[in-house]
Amino acid sequence: MKKTIIDLFESSVEKFGAKPFLLEKTTGEFEPTTYAETREIALTTGAGLVALGIEPKQAVSILAEGCNNWILSELGLLYAGAISVPLSIKLGEANDLLFRLIHGDVKYIMVSGTQLKKIRSIKDQLTLVEKVIVFDEQKEYEDKEIALNDVLNLGDEFLKTHTMEEFLSVGRSIQNDDYATITYTSGTTADPKGVVLTHRNY
Repeated sequence: MKKTIIDLFESSVEKFGAKPFLLEKTTGEFEPTTYAETREIALTTGAGLVALGIEPKQAVSILAEGCNNWILSELGLLYAGAISVPLSIKLGEANDLLFRLIHGDVKYIMVSGTQLKKIRSIKDQLTLVEKVIVFDEQKEYEDKEIALNDVLNLGDEFLKTHTMEEFLSVGRSIQNDDYATITYTSGTTADPKGVVLTHRNY
């Protein structure tokens, strides 16, 4: 039976659409985002990633603190058929972060504003990286950087010229044994190892 992360999320949206899925404190109080709202934002994010050029089975890293955008972005990239390479904010940019991004063949990085300086300090060595998507608005953007809001705008435009069913077919085409994430070990005694988890594993 096919049961991927996307399949599971879609079935949860059907069951619990109006119920809160995410909670985040943005204005002093926790504000809910429902399952249905989460799906809508994730789909728009995924469509924006496709518009940027992300293709199925490409590696996309997320370097950020725990936040709604982390969840929404990972769902979005999975809808786009990509593979998530999550990175700990505790990683130092000089060796640990650089190794994982190069070893994982990462072409797109999604990063919070507070972690952006790490990526900027090693970007000249990240020759494969095509875009750095920044969660938080910045006063200035450097080469290859783009705001997450701009990605969402690209997603809106993409979905005006492509049917939702056409876009959803990408996520729905994922199979149980397709890669979902590549998570790296700590590498305390040797180079970190990329641990592959498939949709079936989850």
